[in-house]
Amino acid sequence: MGGNRLFGLTNSGVDYSRAVPLFDDSQHQIYWVGTHTGGEEIECNSYLVVDGGEGYLLEPGGYDRYVPTLQKVNQVISAMAITHLLFSHQDPDICASLPHWVRTNNRMKVVLPAQWTRFMPHYMNYDMTQLMASKLAYVPVPDEGLTLNLKSGGQLQCITAPFLHSPGNMAVFDTVSGFLFSGDIGAALYKDGKPRLVIDDWQEHVAAMQGFHQRYMSSSKAVAGFARKLHGFTIQAMLPQHGSVFRGEEVSRFLHWLERLTVGADYLYADIR
Repeated sequence: MGGNRLFGLTNSGVDYSRAVPLFDDSQHQIYWVGTHTGGEEIECNSYLVVDGGEGYLLEPGGYDRYVPTLQKVNQVISAMAITHLLFSHQDPDICASLPHWVRTNNRMKVVLPAQWTRFMPHYMNYDMTQLMASKLAYVPVPDEGLTLNLKSGGQLQCITAPFLHSPGNMAVFDTVSGFLFSGDIGAALYKDGKPRLVIDDWQEHVAAMQGFHQRYMSSSKAVAGFARKLHGFTIQAMLPQHGSVFRGEEVSRFLHWLERLTVGADYLYADIR
């Protein structure tokens, strides 16, 4: 697909101090704007979609990740040009920076699963909660999903993925690039802590994914339900919140692996029928 920079990307060529271009096609660009500090905490892959000069920031990150993510965003567009923040679920590693973003630009819309709109104010104090109520608009995503229309004519399609791992959870499909922003689905945690934006070794990557998925994905039925929702989508790449990006056939390879992995309650309570 024209504009896709992912297939030429290698880990040795990634500068994690800068926004990393992943897709560039006329009015539509996608960048990795996340953080890799090498600490004990789980790192977050944040992504910026720029369409017709408007920004859509996915998984903005934790409280102290605001500054490095903002710096990368500002390398591409002004933070005031961000029109939407998108959260796949309610966890602090992607949501706790929300107060900072609200102070920076209180005109943004917050797109997230409908289950969490009443929880997000707990990341802020009373005054900021009142500010959100008056200026910042929630876009709650219902179980049947929701579509955001882009200036380029493309769409960001919010696909709900309940219980993978959160009860309210979603992935986002970009129709222009064919990229699926998958949240925690596809996450990998490498023991050596080294950043890997793309997959170098498939078996090594499976080992980095397995424990996380067995513990955090709620059930094999939830996996099967999400896989069924993806039927008919032509996915060029899958971009998770943690770990590495899946490119080309690695996407179907991952889904095949996940559908055959026993996870969550089915894994922890395998003796109960």
